[in-house]
Amino acid sequence: MSVQTPAPPIARPAEAAPGRGDFLPGPDTTGVLVDVDVAGACCRDTLALALELARHLGADSTVHVTAAIVTAEPVPMTPVVTEYGGFRAVPDQARRPRRIQPVTTLVSPTDEDDLLRETAQETFSDLMHQFGITVHL
Repeated sequence: MSVQTPAPPIARPAEAAPGRGDFLPGPDTTGVLVDVDVAGACCRDTLALALELARHLGADSTVHVTAAIVTAEPVPMTPVVTEYGGFRAVPDQARRPRRIQPVTTLVSPTDEDDLLRETAQETFSDLMHQFGITVHL
């Protein structure tokens, strides 16, 4: 015999203040929410993986990496940033594009960590500039 416990509520009442790390989307946040922290981690990890794969395979030339944020259908994408104190918010000045242009970069197997960090920052910045925001890894 199994005992089922009820699932926690998805959203809190309007009078309750969101806690640390919570994000309750407002009425103007339609479409897909894009977590800026996750996008930055993806840029950093993908380039590190491409670098290590090139080294493992013994590649002697650069590796072409293309990054993009895509959806199945063209719906508005809304960026969600982490503010001071861990609170989540949608920047007031942020654009809500329906499509993001792919961003390309090159990774060489001989790249040092500093150069890889700069390349990841550039890729991340190019993606987030399409939302009209400036971010740093």
